[in-house]
Amino acid sequence: MLDRTDMQQLVRGAMAGNSWAQQEFFNKLSVRFSRLIAHELRKYPVLTNEADFDERVEEICQLAIEEVKKWCPLCSANFSFVQISNVLRNVLETYITNWLTKLAKTDNLEAESLLFSILRKKLMERASKKRGKEYGYKNE
Repeated sequence: MLDRTDMQQLVRGAMAGNSWAQQEFFNKLSVRFSRLIAHELRKYPVLTNEADFDERVEEICQLAIEEVKKWCPLCSANFSFVQISNVLRNVLETYITNWLTKLAKTDNLEAESLLFSILRKKLMERASKKRGKEYGYKNE
């Protein structure tokens, strides 16, 4: 597996117009994403019990790669690994929420409970940010 320095070299090569470096960067990123996605999904046993778990991991990975290409193009001066991480987090959260919603609609109580926990957490984060703005604090 490549370390961060190797990934940065691939990015520099891609920015210089090297199509091999761009393709290699996204191949390596896909491998990393797959591992991270599978790890995150395992936090939700109701999702890992699904027969198509591996296919879902691959689907989420491909969605995340496409979103990275759209929102963090390698040729952009604003490209950063932090942006890539944020894109992956957003794609993963959206996919998990949608997946749990579908399961909850089939009267899966575990999925329903997890979904409400996620929504409760999001609501609390939003309320906390709003409260911070009222007192003049900047959102971090």
